[in-house]
Amino acid sequence: MLGKRGSWEAVAGFLALGLLIAALAFLYLWQGTVLARLRAEEARLLLAIQELQGEKLFWEHKLREAYSPETLSERARALGMAPFDLSRIRYLELRDGTGG
Repeated sequence: MLGKRGSWEAVAGFLALGLLIAALAFLYLWQGTVLARLRAEEARLLLAIQELQGEKLFWEHKLREAYSPETLSERARALGMAPFDLSRIRYLELRDGTGG
């Protein structure tokens, strides 16, 4: 009887050891899949950042182009505006300095 009990304990020990090894293997594989998913997410985010940086550079260029002195002077000429000259100044003379 003692021999059977010892063999059951050995089987239970091997089962527990097998379960522990299986749990550790599962955790290792799970950690690997999580790491792969995080790396893929990081790559996707880095690509999105690069695209946004390119778009930012594009809009900065468009903004500099839109507000350049040449563009502004072209728009002013199209609106019939001319550079300010001193002949356009008119002085208002007040009689007594009070506005009346």
